[in-house]
Amino acid sequence: MYVRYATEDDQAELFEIHREVFGQHIEQIWGWDEKWQRENFAMEFHSPTTSVIELDGRIGGYIQVREEADRIYLQNIALSSGFQGKGFGSRLVDGLQHKAMTQGVALELSVFRTNSDAQRFYERCGFRIVGKTEAFVEMSWNSKNTAA
Repeated sequence: MYVRYATEDDQAELFEIHREVFGQHIEQIWGWDEKWQRENFAMEFHSPTTSVIELDGRIGGYIQVREEADRIYLQNIALSSGFQGKGFGSRLVDGLQHKAMTQGVALELSVFRTNSDAQRFYERCGFRIVGKTEAFVEMSWNSKNTAA
């Protein structure tokens, strides 16, 4: 697995991964509006740090992270179906947990309430549910809450 910063040339392919990974959840919660999704994706693409996940020169996903003074916020991990279940997500989360622990901050994220697979994945990674909204389950990980 190779992780690199995304470039403008990656945006179209990453949007298709966004559609593949999150489309059904967005459709269930709000309904898919193609124009709005493209505009919002373009805005988020430039807002947090967006990195591309590659294997053997093939793009298989992306990760978006915002580092703030009191937390690291994992905006998105999106792995295409061929990249799921191979430990890539766990490696990415492990790296962010190490960074959060080193900085002494929490690692936080939100998961679509309809995405029970992602919720279970993050719970296995040590995240706890800290809140719920109509659309999301909010989760947090802090090194002080993990078992030694």
